[in-house]
Amino acid sequence: MRTVANPRHLEVLCERLQRVTHSSARQWGSMSAHQMLSHLGDGAEAVLGLRPFPASARPPRPLLRFVALWLPRKWPHGVRAGADPAAKELPPDRFEADRARALDTVRRIALAPADGLAPSHPMFGAMRRGDWQRWAYLHTDHHLRQFGC
Repeated sequence: MRTVANPRHLEVLCERLQRVTHSSARQWGSMSAHQMLSHLGDGAEAVLGLRPFPASARPPRPLLRFVALWLPRKWPHGVRAGADPAAKELPPDRFEADRARALDTVRRIALAPADGLAPSHPMFGAMRRGDWQRWAYLHTDHHLRQFGC
């Protein structure tokens, strides 16, 4: 299973993040490449306890956590977890800063001790360190595939 805890998997994700350009075209969804980078940084900051998670309309479902994180399948398109990253207005001159934040925060999740990570996810419920490291890989991979990277 791919996870940011594996240095090679993390390195490949970071290389893919470096390939995103301001003009990278989405293959599905409504976010721009810049909004995607900001969304990745925002989500990772919530995992690291630096900001709150957006509220979920549904109660946490541990079975969903198992299916989403540990069964060998790609995440489907269009699943809303509470965030609306496509609505966020971003100044174009922040693109590189938002990429750097996405890179920094995914690396921080890879190295964070268990007590440095949020105790739960709004949709998945209680999360262990390994769950967050798997989530970070899958979430980043999902959005990079969205932009063909």
